[in-house]
Amino acid sequence: MELHSTLMSGVMDEMDPRMLGFIKQHITTFTRWDVIKFLHNNPNTQDTAERLAQYVGRSVDVIRQESEALVTEGIFRSARKGTHTVYTLGGDQDIRQIIAYLVEAAHDRTFRMKLVYHILRAGGQE
Repeated sequence: MELHSTLMSGVMDEMDPRMLGFIKQHITTFTRWDVIKFLHNNPNTQDTAERLAQYVGRSVDVIRQESEALVTEGIFRSARKGTHTVYTLGGDQDIRQIIAYLVEAAHDRTFRMKLVYHILRAGGQE
């Protein structure tokens, strides 16, 4: 079983090291992937956790928690709009390019399997 696990890990780690590092550090749950992908695909969106939860089909509390963590990590930005906090995709140009690459690569079945593998390994079932 250990050999199978080692071989599987090796195959799943076969990708650009920057992409792999980004996945392991920032895309640790399916919720994170869904909201990152949503904001990438809607680059002018600035919205509340409540609205983001509706768009991606996740609970508000989980979206709020993950969005705040992604703000801390420099992936999202947050701002106050009246009494609400809104989130948008932040990060520098390098981060945006990595996200664009990941979103595009996710159209490939093999890459999606690798992404799911790493999310599950991180314990991110949410």
